Amino acid sequence: MHLGLRTVGMIVGLFGAVIAFIINLLYSTFHVLGRVVNITNDTGHFFWGLLIVIVALVGSFLGLGNAIAGAVLLLIAGIAFFFAVGWWALFASPFLLLGALLLYAGRGTRARTAAVS
Repeated sequence: MHLGLRTVGMIVGLFGAVIAFIINLLYSTFHVLGRVVNITNDTGHFFWGLLIVIVALVGSFLGLGNAIAGAVLLLIAGIAFFFAVGWWALFASPFLLLGALLLYAGRGTRARTAAVS
């Protein structure tokens, strides 16, 4: 059951990372177009968003081997994406946070050993 939760967490995290990448591209494109017509001067969204997407991808794949580290990376990416794209992160961050929750729930527990006397 633990491997199943990790696998589902990885898939949900990857889906969230793909959505985050698409939103990052759209958000950056509209800001560049706004800069062309002199509406906004806010730049740098694409590179920060891309860094967050890479962290989400690493967290998703890392979750199969080390569930806690993968969950922490997905949690960081889910929260940090709000700082990169604002409220547009509501489309992707729930998937990243759900993937982190599933990875954390699927972490392994230590086997209990019985003392032999």
